[in-house]
Amino acid sequence: MDVNGYRSDGVGAAVALVNFWTVDNASPDAPPVTVEALRELLAPFSFLTRDLRAPEVAQLAEWGTELRGIFAADELEAAVGLANGMLERVAMRPRLVDHGYGLHVHYAPSGVPFAERVRINTAIGLANLLAEHGIERSGVCAADRCERVYADTSRNGRRRYCSEACANRANVAAHRARKRAASSVAD
Repeated sequence: MDVNGYRSDGVGAAVALVNFWTVDNASPDAPPVTVEALRELLAPFSFLTRDLRAPEVAQLAEWGTELRGIFAADELEAAVGLANGMLERVAMRPRLVDHGYGLHVHYAPSGVPFAERVRINTAIGLANLLAEHGIERSGVCAADRCERVYADTSRNGRRRYCSEACANRANVAAHRARKRAASSVAD
């Protein structure tokens, strides 16, 4: 179980929160976000989502919006500055625990509210990602008109799109553009 590296649940949760708050629910016409919707969003990232309370929804919205800056940063220094600012504002108390998953590190102090656990884990996950790979493994999708973010956890680290669908659309569009250019040269 890799809980400390860039493949940790904190990085995945950061991507999910940013896309949820800054793309999927960014429109003023979007329906209000429910606690249940946020629990469903964060459940795959090993959080005890039953602890999420309604007042924390707004805190997580603000945090998701703030996290976007790290993904959108064009320079490592800017991303590091944002990450360090976030790390300064979370109360970490790392400790070793074993509750049936093997010995591993928890960064959040025992008993902190759910939103603070999410803030701590996403901040440390992105800090580890930056420390290990700089800004080369994260960013905003390269597809036209897509604003979703991604974090690359693959072996080769060449991802530039938020999803296979965006990558496929971009590749098809590039192929068609090359075909049009070749046919106009031939005419």
